[in-house]
Amino acid sequence: MKIKYILKKIHKRFLNFKKHPLTKQNPLGALFRYVKFNLVQYINEKPRVYNWIDGLKFYAQKGDAGIVANIYFKLFDYEDSMFLIHHLKPQDLFVDIGANVGHYSLLAASVCKANVIAFEPIPTTFSKLEKNLNLNNLSQKVKIFNIGIGAENSVLNFTKTKDVMNSVALDYETDVVSVEVKKLDDILVKENPTFLKIDVEGYEYFVLQGAMNVLKSKSLKYIIIELNFSTLKFGITNEEIFSFLVSFDFVPISYDVQNRKIIPLKNYNPEKFNTIFIKKDLLN
Repeated sequence: MKIKYILKKIHKRFLNFKKHPLTKQNPLGALFRYVKFNLVQYINEKPRVYNWIDGLKFYAQKGDAGIVANIYFKLFDYEDSMFLIHHLKPQDLFVDIGANVGHYSLLAASVCKANVIAFEPIPTTFSKLEKNLNLNNLSQKVKIFNIGIGAENSVLNFTKTKDVMNSVALDYETDVVSVEVKKLDDILVKENPTFLKIDVEGYEYFVLQGAMNVLKSKSLKYIIIELNFSTLKFGITNEEIFSFLVSFDFVPISYDVQNRKIIPLKNYNPEKFNTIFIKKDLLN
């Protein structure tokens, strides 16, 4: 039964490799990297260093889903990552809320040469983020905070055993860690962010509630935000977040990477986990 499950999972991955822009020309090569990674981790589940793009490297082990897929896809979250690379400029400020182990922070600081402020509330994940930044000599370029971001300054319980799915804990969840939470407005008082990335496993609306001054800032141009219905566990819909961002003159888009073309959307992107928003006046 387990073998059947594994074969089914491998086949599903292979179909994804045949579609991804960076692996569709050689899906078997991607499949080899996928199988090799999992076999090596099965033998000895410890973090290892992997080469990435533009000279970047990262530590990865089984469970580090926020960055592991880059081993076999070369660049996961392709459309969003390439939008970041094409639009974030040197000396811009990129703010990474829910940085995980550093996919976007590494790209922003190294490839784009931007300044980065990153937030990761889970202590074990924060430690991995710190190691990845040190591995690439980026600790001076990226300011990291082991705190959560929310609607109020407080302390909240977070889950700690769900890898990239860790989030603010619900009342019935018991295996948790208490973490300080601050409003983004209070932290970025003297900063001028250009680009926000928000991936907080359903808590996105509350992050935005504590970031109204940032959203009004003339410097802020772009937002990548996760909208995948995980908001429902906190009683919030994707539509509410969409309407909230629209009220600050942000509009959703998709991005044609090959032609570097921004395509306006009428709503958030239901085909992907993330939606890119840009300031409305940038469309003109």
